[in-house]
Amino acid sequence: MRNKIFNSIVVILSACILLSFFVFSNNAHSLVLTLKTVNKFWIFVALVCMLAFWLLEAIILHIITTILYKAHNLFYKSIKFAMIGQFFGSLTPFASGSQPAQLYAMTEYGIPAGISGSILMIKFIIHQTVFTIYSMLVIGLKFSYFHSKIKYFIYFALLGFTFNTLIIIVAFLFSSKEKLTKKLLIVILNILSKIKLVKNPQKKYEDIEKELVSFHRNSAIIGTNKLICINASILTFIQWTIFYSIPYCVYRAFGFNSASIFTMISAQIFLTIIMSCVPLPGGEGAAEGGFFIIFKLFFPQNLLLPAIFLWRILSYYSCIAAGSLFAFVKSNSKIKANNA
Repeated sequence: MRNKIFNSIVVILSACILLSFFVFSNNAHSLVLTLKTVNKFWIFVALVCMLAFWLLEAIILHIITTILYKAHNLFYKSIKFAMIGQFFGSLTPFASGSQPAQLYAMTEYGIPAGISGSILMIKFIIHQTVFTIYSMLVIGLKFSYFHSKIKYFIYFALLGFTFNTLIIIVAFLFSSKEKLTKKLLIVILNILSKIKLVKNPQKKYEDIEKELVSFHRNSAIIGTNKLICINASILTFIQWTIFYSIPYCVYRAFGFNSASIFTMISAQIFLTIIMSCVPLPGGEGAAEGGFFIIFKLFFPQNLLLPAIFLWRILSYYSCIAAGSLFAFVKSNSKIKANNA
């Protein structure tokens, strides 16, 4: 119960920050009137994009999981694990709560910790690799365009790109170095203990320490399935292309069509690069400020704040709302244990 109360408070505070940003920056009545005039078809398209994004997240997780673990209703469980990741990733700095929460949920459903850790690590590496390649592509094709129009743009882009590259290096080290894995596992368990998901982190560590050997063995096995990794990478590329298209949907919802979808996707990628460096849940503050700076190239001044509001609701708060439906549902095994 305390977990639910705590998470509810976080959600409410986060939403209040967003709402206060608009209330004190713009006339609330004017904002409501503006939002009423948007093209509902493009809002619907944006919602479909988010549904497709979540579904692909579950499919990718399912594809990787089936290599190492077979279970009844595994796809449904993959959906649950994916949405739990969306929920806790949205509420924690650098989305750091996503993998620990997924790991805990997977072990609750009977997937051994070593296998769960391998699945999540491979998926994380695939995601970061695809994002880095995507970023390099956009930097190569669109950097000069944004650099010529936005002051100090080069510093933000280089900082974010370097940060994400370092994350990939650390992830590869973690998956290949057993001693580093043990140290990081202790840190993760301590985090889970602080948010009341694990009562005794030291005992939990001792229980799953033997799974570390399985973790590294499974990581090596899944690495030999190159076709699976390629398929997961392609789906990841499609998944994030869909997600990065959300600002374009918002742009079209306000009746504009002069900017190309690739330019808008590039703008969102650069914004994501900036947001990834900010140690706040959902890049709070940096997301809104970055959108204002980058997307003022496409939106008129009087529609920037309504555009930020719509984009944030569709791409961020929807993950919290939808993810909470799965995050607060216990596994069957947990329910049986409580009833015993």
